[in-house]
Amino acid sequence: MVQLDERLGAIAQLVLESVQGKAAPCAADIGCDHGQLTAHLLERCENLSMIASDVSAPSLEKAKRLFAQKGFGRRAQTVVADGLAGIDRPVDVIVMAGMGAETILKIIREGREKIGEAALIMQANVDLPMLRTQLADHGFVIEKEAFSHAAGRRYVTMLARAGKARAIGEREALLGTAVQGIGSEGQYGYFAWQRSVRVREMETVAGLASEKAKERMEKNSREMTWISEAMSMNTCTVRELERLVGEIAPYELAEEWDNVGLLLGRAGNAVTRVLTALDLTDSVIAEAKALGAQAIVTHHPIMMDARRRLTDSDREGRLMLALAENGIAHIAAHTNFDSAGGGVNDTLMALMGAKDVKGEGCLRVGTLEEGVTFDQLCERAKKKLHAAVRAYGAPDTVVTKLGCCSGAGGGFFFEAKALGADCFITGEIKHHIALEAMAAGVCVIEAGHFETENPACEVMANALQNACDALKYNVTVFCSKGNPFGR
Repeated sequence: MVQLDERLGAIAQLVLESVQGKAAPCAADIGCDHGQLTAHLLERCENLSMIASDVSAPSLEKAKRLFAQKGFGRRAQTVVADGLAGIDRPVDVIVMAGMGAETILKIIREGREKIGEAALIMQANVDLPMLRTQLADHGFVIEKEAFSHAAGRRYVTMLARAGKARAIGEREALLGTAVQGIGSEGQYGYFAWQRSVRVREMETVAGLASEKAKERMEKNSREMTWISEAMSMNTCTVRELERLVGEIAPYELAEEWDNVGLLLGRAGNAVTRVLTALDLTDSVIAEAKALGAQAIVTHHPIMMDARRRLTDSDREGRLMLALAENGIAHIAAHTNFDSAGGGVNDTLMALMGAKDVKGEGCLRVGTLEEGVTFDQLCERAKKKLHAAVRAYGAPDTVVTKLGCCSGAGGGFFFEAKALGADCFITGEIKHHIALEAMAAGVCVIEAGHFETENPACEVMANALQNACDALKYNVTVFCSKGNPFGR
């Protein structure tokens, strides 16, 4: 039997449900391409006949060969046609998949008289809200929506028929049958994916001041709220967010001198949006405000030194006042995230291509692929970290073991060397330590404090989102894309 992926399988299931109990049903596969869906349906339903049409003659030839190989004979009629022009008799089902909503709607408008009472089974790859709205405008009622996942994308397959349709609003056009709540895990996964699409869009426009950018932000924010409501998620508090950060980067791993955990904010306040960033800055707070975030999780903490007063006379005081005035909590994961498995330094090693990584605390040492040179590693650091590196060592030196400590980690060079590293990457290294490395024949890449640590902010964002999703918390996590140094 012809095997289908989950996407085409969802279509096939709705077709079979639509023709069940009919003596001699007929279906049309519009834009049939390779013909695998048609072939699968003909195999599954022995009394079914199908019209397989496509505007591309070469594509239809592939379908013809498949049908001949399967011995379908007259049960499979092929025709080169645009839209519904190839339908020459009443059909029970019309399938339109693998095309945009505009194309589907155009086909419906131009072939309206051929649809009759047939079930329309549609799988649009873009513009689903527009499809739902205009189907209603054209007198079609969506009876069912099925959710599937294939090749990294989520799909909605709709079944609609002509009927007494009502106008639908923007919210229902976005959510479809999920307006009253999630009906399946597939549906939940689809909305989680849709939420991630809006996260990327909102991160892109958060720092822009144009009216168009503000409109896009408001639209995405509104849709994100609707999606979260439809997913029937649980409430998360600042206290619970702090706990989740601590599971990702255990607080007990922090150095004694460090300042981590919840540093500012009301622990019992609800959180629906979170922004991760390397540093707390004016621009990060502005981004959090634009995104509607109630909490910021940074790597570098505030209040590393004792404060006797909190005023706007210094940078940190101004930042803390801005947080308080806007009801934004601040959580820090600093040296605990440096040391945590999968944290800052493991992220840096992964970007540099190191394998079999070992180490304790902030230090990591791992092996590199055979034959890689110091010059190639420097180029890799420039590309992966978006860094302007300073290189200490001969370009053609072959490197076998890489050590790292991100940020101001140059002092860990000696420990890395003791573990066999013949190259060491860090954010900052003191002059005399770089001289020691050169004398010992160990290459050093100085790639910048910000550049060696910032990639881990996205790791924290993803880990937090996964943790919140597992608990079905109504939390969306964003990652700041800004650079405080303007690069």
